[in-house]
Amino acid sequence: MAYIKERKRKDGGISYYVRWRAGGSRTGSNEHEIFTDEEMAKRFRDLVRGHGEQWPPGWIPRQGFVADLRTPEEMFEPFATKQVKLRTGAQGDTRGKYIKLVTQHMIPWFGAYTVRDGDGAITREMVQRWVDDLAEGRNKKNYKYAPKTVHNLHGLMSSIMQAAVDAEPPLRATNPCAHTSLPRLDGDDVDEEMVFLEREEFAQILECMEDEEARELSECFGETGGRWGEITALQPRDLRRRNGRPALRIQRAWKRDENGKPYLGAPKTKKSRRTVVITHRLDRMLRRRAQGKAKDALLFTSPMGGQWDAGTFRRLRWLPAIELAAERFGLLKRPRIHDIRHSHAAWLIAARVPLPAIQARFGHESITTTVDRYGHLLDALDDEVMAAVAWAMDPASPLPGFLAQTGLAGAGEAATAIPHQSRGAAHGVWHDASNTPQFEAERRSAPVFVVRMDGREVAFVDRQDAAQVHEQWNADTDFHALRTAGWSEDEIAQQAATGPEERLAWSGEGRVWDRVPDRRFVYYQWAEFQSDGSPAQPAPLQSAWIWEFEDDTYTMKLAEWMTGYRADGSTNTEAQARGTDEAAVSAAFVQACAQAKALCERSAHAELATAVA
Repeated sequence: MAYIKERKRKDGGISYYVRWRAGGSRTGSNEHEIFTDEEMAKRFRDLVRGHGEQWPPGWIPRQGFVADLRTPEEMFEPFATKQVKLRTGAQGDTRGKYIKLVTQHMIPWFGAYTVRDGDGAITREMVQRWVDDLAEGRNKKNYKYAPKTVHNLHGLMSSIMQAAVDAEPPLRATNPCAHTSLPRLDGDDVDEEMVFLEREEFAQILECMEDEEARELSECFGETGGRWGEITALQPRDLRRRNGRPALRIQRAWKRDENGKPYLGAPKTKKSRRTVVITHRLDRMLRRRAQGKAKDALLFTSPMGGQWDAGTFRRLRWLPAIELAAERFGLLKRPRIHDIRHSHAAWLIAARVPLPAIQARFGHESITTTVDRYGHLLDALDDEVMAAVAWAMDPASPLPGFLAQTGLAGAGEAATAIPHQSRGAAHGVWHDASNTPQFEAERRSAPVFVVRMDGREVAFVDRQDAAQVHEQWNADTDFHALRTAGWSEDEIAQQAATGPEERLAWSGEGRVWDRVPDRRFVYYQWAEFQSDGSPAQPAPLQSAWIWEFEDDTYTMKLAEWMTGYRADGSTNTEAQARGTDEAAVSAAFVQACAQAKALCERSAHAELATAVA
């Protein structure tokens, strides 16, 4: 691995030799570069390490990079910092985090390169090596980053380089982050698992909390499932009533600005502004705490009278209680504070609370988040699911006990027992209300994640959905076949998926997807016939993966066909067939061709009749 060795010169100064073996192997050639500045030597050493113990591309030994192609404002570090600061939709602490990510995880690899095309520019090969280094632990800390972390860092890097592509005038033709092979999100590495506490285990932790302030704060977490920043920001004016029940209005949360200073701001997402019902017991405790306080004072305060610091609470209150519970009750789990929120979800699911109700209580922007995070817990309800299905298929059977309070108790009393029931024809028409203008307008005005594919931009509510579509699109595209067919690199880059790019709102065409769109393998065939019925341009059967957002080619049907006159005003007719079943599409194409020929004959008769008249 590259290292620095100091040597004293005859003039009394110090030279800094960066030494390494090419490729990092024992048999590699000895390489070195000389610097008079220690900081420059350290940065060059990091570049050599970041490029697999090789000379950095574009570096000329004893000269450095070509200076006239590396203007200061187009170097990666100032350009990336500027782009992060221009993210008006990001909050101060988020921009601060992005700048920290750029500084720690990108500049050591790309700091000496320019975002402009040409010598000394960032290339796709460099981006791929960077991703591999993060995933394999080839960095200063020898730490292997989780696949999700690598995806997030790559997404940030891609948005920065896309800004260079979109600049006026453009600094480069393509995004070097396109076509990067990323680690699988479902690979061997797993994220830190959630810890679910049983009710008895949570009670044991509370009993081991000697500080009443900390115990009551933890109780509030346990009963509401709120986030740390939300619960510690509660004020007396947030105590409400909903439908005659005591409730809490969650409308603010603690955040941090770019300098790390805490301040009160809006919750995490739009739907995080919510009202949650609470028990009378918790309501009495909170109202007791609110007595004598101003309406905008904090309900929960630290021993010093200010806001609770999460790290201090964890170190001095939470961890000691867990250790004592392990000693006193034999508690084996080691939950984080945020695991109280996960446990709250588990308790609701065990009590058969529907997921949409949990989504609203938790402030999740999309039901997909709730399902992805807690859907695996629904396995515990398999017995209830099967009992409900059995009851639904025989209306005269007794109602399952867990549905006794749903208002369905008398639903089957007058029915005759039958082995099966069939659904009669409806007298009306079902209307899709999932994408009404009101809901769509809310989605378009909220932050979105945009993926570019084949000149099309598609917006998503959730970054993970966008990343999944991006990865699958590139997996479906045969880039080698495109190059073999003579496509230019610019055309291939246009075809490839890039992103996801975070935007403050969506102003483009098409809907904002709150799920991963459907994807089908579609067969299609097309032919054109001249006015005398002879084929003009027959085409072979083709196939491709088609996404739901590709409105002009997507279909769920086994086969469908259509015929008609060409739109250019000629007398030629077209026959088209498409579908998800190859044999059915071939048969449908025969029907389409026969109909197209019939159209040609009718057109010929019409022309003859006109001539005779």
